Amino acid sequence: MEINADNIGKLKRALREDVMPLLSEDNLNDLLESADTLDEAIYNGAIMKSENTTVQISGWSAADTSAYFLRLASLHRPNNTGVLKEE
Repeated sequence: MEINADNIGKLKRALREDVMPLLSEDNLNDLLESADTLDEAIYNGAIMKSENTTVQISGWSAADTSAYFLRLASLHRPNNTGVLKEE
């Protein structure tokens, strides 16, 4: 997929990088470069961001966001349109 400012902006917005930054510019470029569509790039980025992020420090804890990003990924999951081969 073409790497340009418009596609990077759309990818950043979809992955909520303004609120929950995790991916570097190089990561975002790699996601776009390796994807055929923006949906595929969003899917792969959401999977990357879905790692467990629970933090607990002296009785204080921050919520885990992995379920949110897994739901986001499911919205952009590429369809498998391949043909199964007979064995």
